[in-house]
Amino acid sequence: MAVCVLIPAYEPEESFVQYAALCAQRGPLVVVDDGSGPKYSYIFEQIAAVPGCTVLHHHQNKGKGAALKTGFAHILNQMPDCDGVVTADCDGQHALDDVQRLCEAVQQRPDALSLGCRHFGPETPRRSMAGNRATSMAMRLLYGIQLEDTQTGLRGIPRDLLEEVAALPGQRYEYELEMLLWAKHRHVFMNVLTIQTRYFDNNQGSHYNTVRDSLRICVPLLRGLGQYMAAGAASAVVDVVAYAILVSVVFTGLSLVDRLLFSAVLARILSSLFNYLCNRRLPQMQRKAFWPTAGRYYILWTFQLAGSVLGTWALCEIFQANELVAKYVVDILLSVLSYQVQLRWVFGEKEEKADV
Repeated sequence: MAVCVLIPAYEPEESFVQYAALCAQRGPLVVVDDGSGPKYSYIFEQIAAVPGCTVLHHHQNKGKGAALKTGFAHILNQMPDCDGVVTADCDGQHALDDVQRLCEAVQQRPDALSLGCRHFGPETPRRSMAGNRATSMAMRLLYGIQLEDTQTGLRGIPRDLLEEVAALPGQRYEYELEMLLWAKHRHVFMNVLTIQTRYFDNNQGSHYNTVRDSLRICVPLLRGLGQYMAAGAASAVVDVVAYAILVSVVFTGLSLVDRLLFSAVLARILSSLFNYLCNRRLPQMQRKAFWPTAGRYYILWTFQLAGSVLGTWALCEIFQANELVAKYVVDILLSVLSYQVQLRWVFGEKEEKADV
């Protein structure tokens, strides 16, 4: 049994031939030509002649994610003896020793998504440094995923996980981000291995479009936050509708004070339960047992309610702020804090220690 190395390639340098030949010496290699065109056909012809190497072709450029999926499909259907796949880039930035380490990690941890992550120092090109830091920070704040190198192309995927990974959305660079979000949602351990940081010619060979591809990456990054905000908005609607029904239909026989009090409290309980059930199903939250998470959620809810009242009072008393403006400001800040507490405590789980 062996681990297959998969390399998507678009308009590669001639040095890729030697790199591919060296990769093929350690085991099966699949290269996907992502529509590089006739100008580069001689490169892929040389690679196809290497023993143990298979070259697949796209007639036009479809993107890195699409090329990876083409390779995954071939491995799943045509290579039943492979234990899993290690993906690498065609620019030679991944040292062969690190590729081998990832192959070994796939066999040692068949339950994990193994990631070869770089450490970014002063020698890192500014574009790569800025992009990785921004994405890493967003992943940490929005999803609780702590990775320095969220855009690493050196990944090890065991065969048992490969079919699910191949079915993930995304055709270009956003696909690799979708893979991390999937692992978080599916409780798949991310086995992080530190690898060499290598850039050539200030990373001029990269086909990453700073504006276009960054916008594509923003879609999955912000999707979870958008779902959280939508759940909050829907909960507010539930609160208003429930209050209207309770105060005008259910509790009409009570005095005015009792009717308003009972309607407000019960409506808030119903809307909070609706919000909990929605948040529990968000991809960035860990959907675990009902009672422990519900208990933590309502502890947070109690503190958030008290914080809203006390915070609004403090702004009005100390800064003579308008009551409505003060409440909006306090509730927005508490909502941001609540998201982080839910992510890390209410629905969170302890991280398993990664390899290094």
